[in-house]
Amino acid sequence: MREKITDIFFMEISPLLNKINSIAIVGGNKLDPESQILERAGFKNIDYYGIDPGLIKLDLNLAFTPNKKYDLVICSQVLEHIYDVKQGLENLANLTSTGGYLWIGCPASNRPHGSPFYFSAGYHTDLITNLLIYFSVNVVKSGFLGSKRLYFMTHALRIWPSTKELEHPILFYNFARRDELVITKFIRFFYDLPGRFYSCALSNKTTTTIDFATESWVLGKK
Repeated sequence: MREKITDIFFMEISPLLNKINSIAIVGGNKLDPESQILERAGFKNIDYYGIDPGLIKLDLNLAFTPNKKYDLVICSQVLEHIYDVKQGLENLANLTSTGGYLWIGCPASNRPHGSPFYFSAGYHTDLITNLLIYFSVNVVKSGFLGSKRLYFMTHALRIWPSTKELEHPILFYNFARRDELVITKFIRFFYDLPGRFYSCALSNKTTTTIDFATESWVLGKK
């Protein structure tokens, strides 16, 4: 599903690229799909913010006054890892220049990951929209992505399937997913088989409603 939400990012951002001169990515790096899309579009000087070494220091949980503002601010798959979402959104809004754009992608519903820095299974776009209003950011578009099959595999099988695995849950099985003994991998494979057979009976059609959504996205303009 990350691939599909990246496709939406590209579709929504592409018409705006001629208006964008400066870009900040918060909580990401050069390997993120959004970064690679923008670099292929000719944007080489992207500023990266976050708490990891080598990034411009920014903890979204703490009040932050930026030295620079950007025409496009991107925060993807980060909100679930902060505990003060309102402060985090305010920081993102403060980074965005007047007339600039803010892209947020986050889980709508996910399984625990990234411990100990994991604080939410996901957020509804309405929550993000209503909080951004406080910080003079108007939501241009928003939406959800998911499918019954992906929702089941995420929550019941507790995996993030690859694209091929999602299309063919029985044919493709990632034995390298967990660092376990070989015998344990095969035991887990047979243990998971009933659930994988059941997932084949569930629709893999991408839906754009909150029902069975695993991803939320918001595009705002300040």
